[in-house]
Amino acid sequence: MGLDDLRRNWNTLGSVDPLWAILAYPEQHQNRWDEEEFFATGQQAVDEVMTVLDRLGHRPQQHGRALDFGCGAGRLTRALAAHFDRVDGVDIAASMIELAREKNTGHERVQFHLNEAADLSLFDADTFDLLLSIIVLQHIPNEFKKAYLAEFVRVLRPGGVAVFTVPSHADWSPTGVARRLPNRIQNIYRRRAYGYDSVMEFHTLRRRKVEDVITSAGGRILHAEEEPMAGPPFTSYLYVVGKDA
Repeated sequence: MGLDDLRRNWNTLGSVDPLWAILAYPEQHQNRWDEEEFFATGQQAVDEVMTVLDRLGHRPQQHGRALDFGCGAGRLTRALAAHFDRVDGVDIAASMIELAREKNTGHERVQFHLNEAADLSLFDADTFDLLLSIIVLQHIPNEFKKAYLAEFVRVLRPGGVAVFTVPSHADWSPTGVARRLPNRIQNIYRRRAYGYDSVMEFHTLRRRKVEDVITSAGGRILHAEEEPMAGPPFTSYLYVVGKDA
């Protein structure tokens, strides 16, 4: 899948069933999410991230500006505004950015940006005190995922932290073996299951490779721990990354 395919898929999903595409609980399929409940999950997720950073002693040194990468409708972006002076949300899908702007009117600290490039060149280096990306990178092919990870380090301010999730691998259970099949094969099932032509592909990247990309870009792995959001049969990690001056 190329970047244009990724953009088209998510632009369509953002038009037909956006909240489910962002948080794909089966019972919320076909636009069944309650909007208030949906945004409450974002507040909970951000609170949990800040709790983890407090536990580890890795809160950002400053709370000036944060970035929500793969912001969708602004589920996390809005919640981050309680902790930072300014929050930028970025997404590849124009339909998602339009929805985010519509649903977050009145939140003056929040700004949304369409980014259709394979980098974050719309932002200067050393810009953000926190970069957050939860259950997003798993949907991005690895060649682009690696490029974005390197960009996370570039735009991160020294003393800031990047927090993101990446599934590493599937197990060898029958379900895990099926999930190891090429996405072009899994997409046949996905189209039938979703009822939409557009799909959410799933791309794992081994922990060692994630760490190699981060360190090569000049970042430092502060912490990595297993997290459950990718669901079985995957082993997935929450990463906390810093950048020295």
